[in-house]
Amino acid sequence: MGSSTAAGNGASVIDSSWVGRLSASFRKNMTDGIDTVVNNRAVGGYVTYKSLPTGYIPPANRPAPDPGANVTYVLNEPQRADIVIINYPTNDIVSGYDPKEMMDNLRLMFQELNSNGIRCYISTSQPRNTATDPQRTILRQIVDSIQNNFGNYAINFWDDLVTNDGTNMLKPEVNADDTHPNDLGHRLLFQRVQSKNIFSTGAPLPLTLKNWQVRLENKVIKLNWNTVYEGPNAFFEIERSLDGKNFLVLNQIKGAGHNADYSWIDQSPLNGKSFYRLKIVELNKISYSRIIPIVNDQKQLITSIYADASQIHLQVNSNRTGSGILTILNYSGSIVKKQSLNITSSNSGITVPISELAPGNYFLRITTSNGSTAVERFAKMK
Repeated sequence: MGSSTAAGNGASVIDSSWVGRLSASFRKNMTDGIDTVVNNRAVGGYVTYKSLPTGYIPPANRPAPDPGANVTYVLNEPQRADIVIINYPTNDIVSGYDPKEMMDNLRLMFQELNSNGIRCYISTSQPRNTATDPQRTILRQIVDSIQNNFGNYAINFWDDLVTNDGTNMLKPEVNADDTHPNDLGHRLLFQRVQSKNIFSTGAPLPLTLKNWQVRLENKVIKLNWNTVYEGPNAFFEIERSLDGKNFLVLNQIKGAGHNADYSWIDQSPLNGKSFYRLKIVELNKISYSRIIPIVNDQKQLITSIYADASQIHLQVNSNRTGSGILTILNYSGSIVKKQSLNITSSNSGITVPISELAPGNYFLRITTSNGSTAVERFAKMK
């Protein structure tokens, strides 16, 4: 999946493109009429939003996913993919998108494929002469972001193509049209893919964190999570912060070396609001969980609230039992969602579907039957 470089632009003929060369290399390995099929869904001009899952609602002025070229297609096509390579080298940045948008989209695709058992590789950005000087600097920075985020599942498409004078331009000898690599450049990219040995059974899938939860219960903070595709030598650091930015390590837990369930209790939580996250350390890779806020105050009705693209995750003080009304308002004060609540001591954790809401900032208000009211702000993710 990807854009014009993966589609073959810059190469004199499609067989000289890096994907064409990859297809030819697999044909050489054909035995008994069984071949490795390369299905190229790349389209020139596409950006990362085009490959997000079907049903994803993009923010304003961003394109919707293409059902014929996205991760949902890969998951549901008749011949389900074993490996996916994603190659979006420059279009997001040249289109003026924030680098975080591009990285968030790549992470979403990577996680969606891995959680469904499909190994995924992400190519880095590439130099592009038609980009502005600031854009070329961003493209260089994204190389590091992709390699740091995806570790062994990143493919370096930068070093072989870029000049060594600090301008972040295409080398003349690999430059086809100031945007794409020529035949030599495509051959170098193919060699980068080939060196990954993408079908090696010894290459583990990256650890996937599932069901990460932080809850206030009986004056202590309980943390729970489980893992998928956990390999050997992974470990977790539990971190806490007063401001959501500066974190201190509370404890370190050694990984089980296989899919496992984990829990830990903070017996001495801070009073008031604090933030928790997991640092996940694997071989050649460090990643972090979502940050979850907790309010340790029995006077507060809402002790935790955060949202993603599909749900609000809410915790209400377990001593505040009874019925209530939950209302979501936009920044103009208009009600966009309303529902009743039944708060019990065993059901203080609540999820509220919000897939229908546009990404952005909202207010959540809870009014209980005894007249208590709490209002919290939240942001729905893209």
